[in-house]
Amino acid sequence: MWPTVCGCSVAKACVSKLTQRDLNEVVDHTRHVWDDYRSARIFITGVTGFVGSWLLETLLHADATLNLGIKATALVRDRSAFTDRFPHLATSPMLRIHVGDVRMVDPPTHAFTHYVHCASASPPRMNAERPDDVVDVIEHGSERMIEEAETGKGCRFLQVSSGSVYGPQPPSLERMSESYTGRASDDDPAQRFGAAKWRAEQRGNAAVAKGVGFVSARMFAIVGPRLPFDGQFAIGNFLGDARAGRTVDLTGDGTPIRSWLYAADMAAWCWTLLARGRAGAAYNVGSEEAVSMWNAAQRVAQLPIPPVAVTRAIEPTPSAVPSRYVPSTAVARTELGLEAWTSFDDALRRTWDWLPATG
Repeated sequence: MWPTVCGCSVAKACVSKLTQRDLNEVVDHTRHVWDDYRSARIFITGVTGFVGSWLLETLLHADATLNLGIKATALVRDRSAFTDRFPHLATSPMLRIHVGDVRMVDPPTHAFTHYVHCASASPPRMNAERPDDVVDVIEHGSERMIEEAETGKGCRFLQVSSGSVYGPQPPSLERMSESYTGRASDDDPAQRFGAAKWRAEQRGNAAVAKGVGFVSARMFAIVGPRLPFDGQFAIGNFLGDARAGRTVDLTGDGTPIRSWLYAADMAAWCWTLLARGRAGAAYNVGSEEAVSMWNAAQRVAQLPIPPVAVTRAIEPTPSAVPSRYVPSTAVARTELGLEAWTSFDDALRRTWDWLPATG
């Protein structure tokens, strides 16, 4: 499974709003931090992607609910594509849309108090076909945004990074913590994305000396409304199969161990990290509820009525040691009180219940 990332290429069809329950829960879990955002001027990239659109919509909702007086600027590559996809966001009076390439953009003002950097050209097919472009967007895009942040005075900066910075998780390691010293390698094409994310983090950490409150959110797997069904995410593929009434097909043996954080919880974590995370620190963002891919597919297959079947291309070998991609979230929990408030089964159900409204 490809590690969860954001800013991915998406279709231009109109996307439904997030549910009121999801929006309200994000605000409820973050009420203690929103005073830090009063009258904030926030620049956010990658808003057409899965993570970026969640952060933008929850930000607009928090502002409307709590009367925060926030002014947000969203960087997009294509104004029409963003407006067509998210008309309910594009028309918000607190949002300014700025068109440009994240690698060379000149923001409309240099007085932002907060930066949220989600943009990342990261679909697996692009990583395979144009790996140099992936690295270029990650590194030069982050460089440009951090340079901009360094011109301010004491601004906060959230870098949406990835658990892939650690490289492959040793099968014997139950949960991967921020203190794990493994690193993704440029020598392995499958790890170049994580290696580039790591270098982008290091560039941001260097900016702390210039007064930037830089924090990295290392995303592990996320599930929730707007997750693509186009092959980037295994759980999205499972949901797409089940929604179409097809057999849920696993291309492997189903033994890899993964965990999924619900997107509303993820958004609450990100807004807390931006406001209160330690400058120069990285935090794992994910769930510790470990599930095998086979078990996850079976749970998804039970969502439609009637349920669908599950198959796998390879039968597991009894002696095989499953691969793992599961974070430790103890740092976020002990420092900031963050939790995976939504169980995996509830996350699946809530994602499923949102789907019919998308047409």
